[in-house]
Amino acid sequence: MPSSPFLQVPIRLRKSAPEFFERLAAAGPLCIRAKNLTAELVAIADGGDIVIRRNNEIFLPALGLCLSLPEIAGAHALKVAQLPGHAGVIEIDFENGRHPLSIALPGDPFGSKRLRELVAACCLEETEPEDLLRWRATLAEPFHACPCCQATADHRRAHPEAHPLVPILHDAIDSGLPLHCRILGAGFQFDRFLEIHNLVLHHAITARDARGECLLQIDPAYAHALWVLPVAVDGETRSAVRVYDTLGGMNLVLSLPGACFVERWQRYCAAACR
Repeated sequence: MPSSPFLQVPIRLRKSAPEFFERLAAAGPLCIRAKNLTAELVAIADGGDIVIRRNNEIFLPALGLCLSLPEIAGAHALKVAQLPGHAGVIEIDFENGRHPLSIALPGDPFGSKRLRELVAACCLEETEPEDLLRWRATLAEPFHACPCCQATADHRRAHPEAHPLVPILHDAIDSGLPLHCRILGAGFQFDRFLEIHNLVLHHAITARDARGECLLQIDPAYAHALWVLPVAVDGETRSAVRVYDTLGGMNLVLSLPGACFVERWQRYCAAACR
């Protein structure tokens, strides 16, 4: 008799540290998809070692991923409707978070061996998709903009080329320097360097690298405010732009080496406000 399909229903996993994350980091290359209201950052890298910090944070240096253990509400393995042929993903939900952190295990020719081993080692119980959706709905209130703000957001989404982040990203391309990207969410921080190969503007601002290993997508609708400033990182001065969403939360930080871009980026922002 053939076995039932893998991940026919979502599986709740043990999220206790450090065992779950040690197994995850040791599973080989990982594809991380981090998302918040404004941006989405996707990158592939080896898990590497983990560091458990004193403030109950799990840090995976090779991935540039930091997770706050007290804010992790649950972890599940499940199929993704948008990827019907995919083996499945692990999704980590956070208290007060609207978007789970998604982790896939690419490079497995049979699509599920490493994921099956991880699920078998950390399985708690099966759950129904409807129950998972109901549980997630309790973590955070859904975001609803007022009609006036939504009309402005829709206009920005229809005209992404007018957003000041576009010339900022073009400066990153023209400079040939890797853009440091940091996306923040409820309970996580994800950092990657992105050498932008091309920029696509179609209801979003999408930057990709040449190897297909890193993607940054920004929804201009909710990239509501920018703060451009010089910052010091490990003794190095960098030009940085902090991106805030409609609710006032900092969602994204982009930076390039040196302070030479600060005044130029400030001019882009001032021009967009006229």
